[in-house]
Amino acid sequence: MTFRSASPLKIAVLVLAAIILAFLVFVLCLTQPRWGTPFANWSLKVWGPEDARVDSAHLKFPQITTVAARNVSVPGRMQVDDFEASANIFGFLPFVAWISKLEAANGSIQVGREESDDSKTDRTLSDYRKLINEIALTEIQVRFRREEGDDTLYIREASGSLHDGTVMVSAEGAGTKLEFDGRANTSSYSGLRGQLRMSGDNFADIADLAGLAAPDTPPFDLLMNIDFDSPVLHFEILPQTRVGDSDLEGPVTIYLDQQTPNIDANLRSRELDADDLGIVFGIPIGVGSDETVGEAQKRARELYAQSDRLIPNVVIDFSRLDAVDGDVTYVAESVTDSVFDIRSLELDFTIEGRVVQANRLEASFEQGSVMAFATIDGTRSPAVTTAEGQLTDVSWENLSMAPYARGTAEGRFDVKTTGDGFKQAAHSMEGRAAVWSTNTEILALAVEGAALDIGEAITVLGEDPENRTYTTARCAALALNFENGIGTFSPAVVDTEDSLILVEGTVDLGTEALKLSVRSEAKDASLGTLIGDVSIGGSLRNPEISAMSAATIAQFGITALLSSVSGGLAALPFIEPGMAKDAPCGALLARAESAGGGSAP
Repeated sequence: MTFRSASPLKIAVLVLAAIILAFLVFVLCLTQPRWGTPFANWSLKVWGPEDARVDSAHLKFPQITTVAARNVSVPGRMQVDDFEASANIFGFLPFVAWISKLEAANGSIQVGREESDDSKTDRTLSDYRKLINEIALTEIQVRFRREEGDDTLYIREASGSLHDGTVMVSAEGAGTKLEFDGRANTSSYSGLRGQLRMSGDNFADIADLAGLAAPDTPPFDLLMNIDFDSPVLHFEILPQTRVGDSDLEGPVTIYLDQQTPNIDANLRSRELDADDLGIVFGIPIGVGSDETVGEAQKRARELYAQSDRLIPNVVIDFSRLDAVDGDVTYVAESVTDSVFDIRSLELDFTIEGRVVQANRLEASFEQGSVMAFATIDGTRSPAVTTAEGQLTDVSWENLSMAPYARGTAEGRFDVKTTGDGFKQAAHSMEGRAAVWSTNTEILALAVEGAALDIGEAITVLGEDPENRTYTTARCAALALNFENGIGTFSPAVVDTEDSLILVEGTVDLGTEALKLSVRSEAKDASLGTLIGDVSIGGSLRNPEISAMSAATIAQFGITALLSSVSGGLAALPFIEPGMAKDAPCGALLARAESAGGGSAP
């Protein structure tokens, strides 16, 4: 039979057979690196990213749908030492991935945080799950590019199925270890759910790596269930979680479909160690030798120890708030190691832009509570903070007045500050604050000492701490007016059975200098009373108390002169006739409440 006599069908069969044979020969050639490598580089040049290339590539035999490559490089984006991908010829079918398995080892991927104009590179989890089914990654660095420097997440191992199977990831980054064990969410093609464990020194570091904002924290060990159904990410923090020495649990939802990620969190601690929360707000509260301490806490404590100030010089970076908006509530059912013996705590605040609004700040003591509302406007430079609140039935002990006073007090405050840090804000404080009480008892030694009544003070010096003598106060009222960070007492009065005690002077929050004078007018006649005021100077952190004044020195001079005439006359300058009258308590309490921002009763 000649070619001319062949039927068209036979010719077609021969042509097809020749094409198949040629294709097989071509494929067999591609199983050799000397042929596969130039073809791979030519394909990358035509269809791949710019300047992408491989040092070696070939099809595996007999699995000819599998590509193996060495030193795959996309400058500025990816570099992998060992790469292998198995194609699925049925990838055009619904719910079938084009790449049945992708393996990569020893490499790096760079991810830019800025939005890309190339829509082909902006892939979602759904896109990757449509493209790739099974993965097996080892020792891959994911580098997040940013203006101030690169962050790196090390994927030690990642395996499983993005498409329809389990996924296991073990990674490290930003001082944090991550372990994820999950399964694809079959109800949503873009979903993923499982359990995530993160442990590290400071949660703010890993949050920054993820492009979110979070405050500094103590060392943490977070265990949570995660349910990612793009563009919503749900976390359920489990009770086994520890942040410092405190437990934490509750739901957190992050909405990623907005220009700024939005967080909705409702968190709770059964037992909060106060120093763990202190570092969240930048306050360097001390910790015990057997407590969990992170680097952020250590740095804060070291800086505070080197300073002679009581108010920490901590500056808040409000630009971090650009990365997140949202609503957060937090309840601590019990609090330990609190400076002011706080027993429970509730916080409720919102973040929008650089504005933080605390809708509720409530601290409860064993007796009484403090309720406050505050707004921090970080859109201004420096930031502006307004705060107001009230004290209800708070023990004097919780106001650092033990053992000098016992009983309870009411109070109000309404202040405004300007500054990005505590020191700057304190230096600019404007407003008023007041505390008042009608059921206060004052330590007798403190009353007699304020009156410089040596005679009566001597009688109580030897008292046992458990059996101290207290004097009932008819009323106590203390008000501070702040202007440019300087608080002026107006009024500050304690009216007892024996004395009327007046406190005058200023507290400079900018320099922390104290300039106070405590004057007492006795209501009873007594022997051994010095003339003059008790002066309180120094600083908030190191106050200095002095009872010597010009009047006191003059009194000693008169005593010396009289004693030269007659020894009995030497006592005359020290006799207090007791001419003081009771204070108008009603008017004083009304004035104090009004000064604190309330209305007179």
